[in-house]
Amino acid sequence: MERQRVIRVLGIAIAMTTLAELVYLLVWGLYLFPAGGVAGKVAWTLTCGIAMGSVIGMFVLIFAEHRPARQAAFVAWLATAGVGSYCAYLCSRIDIRFAYFGGEEQTSLFLLGGIIPAVLGGVLYAALLYRGGFDTRQPLPG
Repeated sequence: MERQRVIRVLGIAIAMTTLAELVYLLVWGLYLFPAGGVAGKVAWTLTCGIAMGSVIGMFVLIFAEHRPARQAAFVAWLATAGVGSYCAYLCSRIDIRFAYFGGEEQTSLFLLGGIIPAVLGGVLYAALLYRGGFDTRQPLPG
């Protein structure tokens, strides 16, 4: 697989998840629930954004890149929706301990605020990779 393709798949995933996490930091961490240490919130945000994007990107590289574009797009969407939804659940449980983002006070909103963007973000990620001009994969030999 071409190095540029690997960087593109991982880079788009990491950029999207980190951008989403920065929005959560601004809205949930600083505006709605300003109590708590800003440094801890920033560290959580950046760690989560980079980690989620890395997992999604590697999942796509391993399980989608060798498939036809339509199937690959579905795998990319599924990876994004699945990882993002699981992270929303996991973070809601962790946030009960830290009280950074309102996970204890607003559990349902916290979960929906993570699951809905994960599902919709998966559509965007899949479209960017396999339908929006970024599908530069080389055909497999044979």
